[in-house]
Amino acid sequence: MAAPRNGSKRRKRGEIERLPSGSLRVRVYAGIDALSGKRNYLVETIPDGPQADAEAERVRVRFVNQVDEQRSPRTKATVNQLMDRYLELLDVEETTRERYEQVIRVHIRPLLGHLPVGKLDGETLDELQAVLRRCRAHCDGRRRVDHVSDDRHECTDRCVPHVCRPLATATIRKVHFCLSGALTRAVRWRWITVNPLDQAEPPRGSKSEPDPPTVDQAAAILNAAFKDMWWGVLLWVAMTTGARRGELCALRWDLVLQPQFVM
Repeated sequence: MAAPRNGSKRRKRGEIERLPSGSLRVRVYAGIDALSGKRNYLVETIPDGPQADAEAERVRVRFVNQVDEQRSPRTKATVNQLMDRYLELLDVEETTRERYEQVIRVHIRPLLGHLPVGKLDGETLDELQAVLRRCRAHCDGRRRVDHVSDDRHECTDRCVPHVCRPLATATIRKVHFCLSGALTRAVRWRWITVNPLDQAEPPRGSKSEPDPPTVDQAAAILNAAFKDMWWGVLLWVAMTTGARRGELCALRWDLVLQPQFVM
């Protein structure tokens, strides 16, 4: 192989910087984030020690390979196409499918649908969560008016200044579940080689503050409920089995349609 002209050396991608503490910070440029438009870097800090230099170089090489893998996906399919394929193969209950389809239609397709799957990274997915936490309407934070219609019209008192309302934590988690299922399959199908969700911060869990009745209160509730046999049976089943709300609704509907089974 011919030597580079003028004795020049090929420049290494990324940088390794020594911090005042003695630790080494590795930073590799990973392109422009699709949602925020900002420069994206992969960063990791290596504690000071006898093997710090060698470990920092290994991290730099790993970051460079990771960036290259994401820039060279097996397919140019977009997130919209991935979601179409994911829903086509999804095997869940009908009500669960409807909820997933709604989350994908309202929150994933408008923000990520146009992007190639291989261009997703941790910062883009973190930015998605930030947008959803700020406003469920995906606004950019600027002052605007929520009009009664998207068509041309004379504004009325129903056209009001927009007020941001964050998306519920439970719904943000559903967005994460949909993306997780789809991107996991994309890795298995070899559409991409790295799952970008591994680089993103998972959504926080929803807080549950149950306040169940005491034993005496539960007995009093059941005694009062059994004045109506159907209502008493429903509450007794709820208390003794811990059935979910959807299951109780289905049971109540069955009792209405087939009351002969209630003794």
